[in-house]
Amino acid sequence: MIPADIQAQLQDIFHAHGMTDPGLQDHLMQVLKLRDYDRDQLIIRAGERPAHFFAIIVGVARYYYLSPEGRQWNKTFFREGQLIGSLSAHLKQQPCTYNIAAVEKCRLASFPLAILDQQGERFPQLLQMQDLMVRQIMLRNEDREALLLTSNSEQRYQWLLEHEPWLLDRVPQYQLASYLGMDPVSFSRVKRKRVR
Repeated sequence: MIPADIQAQLQDIFHAHGMTDPGLQDHLMQVLKLRDYDRDQLIIRAGERPAHFFAIIVGVARYYYLSPEGRQWNKTFFREGQLIGSLSAHLKQQPCTYNIAAVEKCRLASFPLAILDQQGERFPQLLQMQDLMVRQIMLRNEDREALLLTSNSEQRYQWLLEHEPWLLDRVPQYQLASYLGMDPVSFSRVKRKRVR
């Protein structure tokens, strides 16, 4: 049985993603599984075909690429109230190209990706949610690409302060540096300069 406070939180997440149909919400509540992840634990591993998508109830998760030499490149971060998973891997029916891991202890609601295909006709809001997520991802990636290609380090840090300030308190500095396309020393220098 899902605790009442988590049910209420999930209903808020469903509503925020356009899934207001009570029948769909009931179905999602029946198929979900609550999962806990420790800090740095992998949620989805690169090279695997994901079978689930997730709603973050508590915590922060990150998407990152891993180079053959073991260097990590952070792609994006998500927090409570957001949906995570590899929609591109699902749509292309291919393995995920990046890792998804917990930045801090996370509690997630896990949903089988198969419901998008199996229940989309019965619950059109599932497919509308998928379309919404594709649009959001596309716009986010375009903004990030422009930021990385056209801005200097100070402008990138300013963008972080304006658009995602919550990251500063919850994500390690070296991960933020990678996210902004800087090395940790440059990130620290820009941050110190802003404090002065």
